[in-house]
Amino acid sequence: MRKLTVEELGRMNSDQFRLSSKLPVTIVLDNVRSLYNIGSVFRTCDAFRIEQIFLCGITATPDKSLAEIHKTALGAENTVKWNHFKDTSDAVKLLIAEGYNVIAVEQVDKSRKLGEYDIEEGHYALIFGNEVKGVRQDVVDMCDSALEIPQYGTKHSLNVSVSVGIVLWEFALRLNKYLR
Repeated sequence: MRKLTVEELGRMNSDQFRLSSKLPVTIVLDNVRSLYNIGSVFRTCDAFRIEQIFLCGITATPDKSLAEIHKTALGAENTVKWNHFKDTSDAVKLLIAEGYNVIAVEQVDKSRKLGEYDIEEGHYALIFGNEVKGVRQDVVDMCDSALEIPQYGTKHSLNVSVSVGIVLWEFALRLNKYLR
């Protein structure tokens, strides 16, 4: 086996990315603190070609020339469309008005396991929360449903950027017709 070069991978450039079809998913970050997590989410969202990221509350934005975001995003902060909202509930209200299926990725009493959730055609907004407190309860209350990533060890949570990757992989598998 030989590692492929960047040219052999045939990746699109930034202009092609902007014009390409997107996975009908918006990622919402609810008060995510770590700049490295934010950058990692941008990079993952670029890999899965999602529609956009909503950065909410204290979640930092890439326009502040934050080296930590750039260090992990590796330029994806320049390809993935993003918007900032002072409060996550404002972002959720907009997404609901636009007809998105709004889902909290959180451990709640009525959450569904990720592999057991029916992902059908439509637009989805996936809300991921703060590294310590998770998705705010008032935001969970606004959601259509909640997804939970099955876990089998002693810890009760995963890093937020890892969670985004796992959930987006599942959505990309089921909605991949949009990425052609």
